[in-house]
Amino acid sequence: MPASPNAMDPGAGRFAHTRLYDLACAAPLIALYGFACAGTVILMARQWSHARDWNTQLTLANEAATLVFFALQIALCLFRRLPLAKSQGLWPRLTAMLGANFNFALLLLPRVALSGQWADIAAALTIGGTLGSVAVLAYLGRAFSIFPEARGLVVGGPYRHIRHPLYLMEIVSTLGIMLQFRQPWAALVVAATIAFQFRRMAFEETVLRATFADYEAYAARSARLIPGIY
Repeated sequence: MPASPNAMDPGAGRFAHTRLYDLACAAPLIALYGFACAGTVILMARQWSHARDWNTQLTLANEAATLVFFALQIALCLFRRLPLAKSQGLWPRLTAMLGANFNFALLLLPRVALSGQWADIAAALTIGGTLGSVAVLAYLGRAFSIFPEARGLVVGGPYRHIRHPLYLMEIVSTLGIMLQFRQPWAALVVAATIAFQFRRMAFEETVLRATFADYEAYAARSARLIPGIY
């Protein structure tokens, strides 16, 4: 399904350009991430009595970072800028939703017991990627969006050399989570998630390029994910 980036259509009705409409569109994600926050708090409460154990400390640190990440996304959905333009059609929106959330499918798989070294590697990837995501998300601020939309052009901080640092950090954390579940099914879930993320990046860049005159120059001097590689 082809997608063409269009400025907000004046004929679409006044309601479609209001804060209330934007909140209504974000409501399913707010509910999903609110549910994830509640589940994370319950897990942390259950594990707190074993907080002296090193593995439990790593788990609690990861869950705390995840809680902040989901809570920050909820807050930004409530207070972000209204979009200047959106990618039209169902496929860009579906791709973005799957790229952002398909890794939840890992929870349907059996967990595996990792050895000490592998447990540390998984924890380092997960905690590091999640904390990195929180930092990038905080810098992105009110320009945050799940769908391919133009809410603002951010080119400083973590975006100075990489156009999609948030997606990079999410991929890192997802790889850490993947190690904790049954293979090869977990790897297939993560491969699909990353594939959706790549399509999501392409749709997002199309909208930004069509909306902001400075985006072409920014894209020319920055990498999509990894400087010097891609």
